[in-house]
Amino acid sequence: MRAFLTRLKSSRFTRGLLAVPLVLSLVISPAIAGNNDIDKQVNEASEALTEASKAVVAAAESLKDAQAKLPAAREAMAIATARESEATAVYNKAAAELVDAKLAYADALSKVTSKEAEISQLQKKVDQFARSVYQQGQTSQWEIILESTSPSDLTVRLQNIKAVSLSTAKSLDDLVGAKDQLISDAAAAEEVRIEMQRIANIASQALIDAQNAADKAAEAKVEVDKLVKQEAAALKVAEDDKAEVQKQYDELRAEQIRIAALSASTGEQGPVDPQATGPLSWPLPGYAAGGGVGWRVHPVYGYRSCHTGVDSGAPKGTPIRAAAAGIVLSTTVSRAYGNMTLINHGDGMVTMYAHQSQFAVSPGQAVGNQEVIGYVGSTGFSTGPHLHFEVHLNGVPYNPMGWFGGSRTVVPCWR
Repeated sequence: MRAFLTRLKSSRFTRGLLAVPLVLSLVISPAIAGNNDIDKQVNEASEALTEASKAVVAAAESLKDAQAKLPAAREAMAIATARESEATAVYNKAAAELVDAKLAYADALSKVTSKEAEISQLQKKVDQFARSVYQQGQTSQWEIILESTSPSDLTVRLQNIKAVSLSTAKSLDDLVGAKDQLISDAAAAEEVRIEMQRIANIASQALIDAQNAADKAAEAKVEVDKLVKQEAAALKVAEDDKAEVQKQYDELRAEQIRIAALSASTGEQGPVDPQATGPLSWPLPGYAAGGGVGWRVHPVYGYRSCHTGVDSGAPKGTPIRAAAAGIVLSTTVSRAYGNMTLINHGDGMVTMYAHQSQFAVSPGQAVGNQEVIGYVGSTGFSTGPHLHFEVHLNGVPYNPMGWFGGSRTVVPCWR
């Protein structure tokens, strides 16, 4: 198949097919004939049934483009999705830690507030003692002692003085300790706050990263979806075209059988000796014959059809002349051969002229040798202006070139 595609791409007939091999590898069956035979047949082909349509060429190019871009687009989407997952995980972890950090900070602040309240109470006690000492003066304690009325009263007074002194001293010690603890609690609370802020910053950045990654993943997915649709559309075009080409081949074969039957109806039963028939004139004077009779192989789908005549390219509107005198058997329009004229020359010989742009004769009309019967066109299954010319003997197509220097033999692919 690869060798076949390489030869197809290099042939004069398929230079415009571009990326058709990509479609071939996905939706097309291989050709039936041998490689050398296929090369020969493809190079000789000139009808639409042996050429890929522009739609298929465009679809193949579109498919090639989509498949070339898809890996990178899918990789970009995978990377963005992975980054989104990583960033989301970081955010979730930081958010959970932030909850704990806020609780720890609240606890630290509570300790600071409690210690501040404790210091406030101790400060009040110390301040109260200081005011008392200031108001009473330094002799107040001696006065309390001197005013004692008895030894026992003196003892009680001394114990009260001592208790007040001890209480005051303890309050001062507690105040100093509380202030030291407050400093420690405040420092701890600040550390917790700094850590909480660090975690909050991580969570905030992680959230931004996750959102950015999600946006990139969404953009990448849009691109992937677009390319997948492009790929599917290209394949659909190829599949539809393949079905249409198969339909055309079927129609062509049916039309050939119909023409053969119509041609056979004009002659006598039994075979005709081709050597006994008279000469024919070339229907397009000044224009040489092109593609000859034989198998035609569709370069994309590998379908085969029997080419039962010869082609001669000429500008649109070039007069087509009767190959011999006769009676116009029919002027018909078909999808396969377009505007087509059949002329009955008698003795079982009928000539056919296809793809005309317009007719110049009517059914039943007598025409002379080299009389204009129509004009070159590109109707039916045709790729450009040309004449498709056939010779039938009792409904059997013969190689027309047998009347122009070649052998008068039945078209080899007819049976």
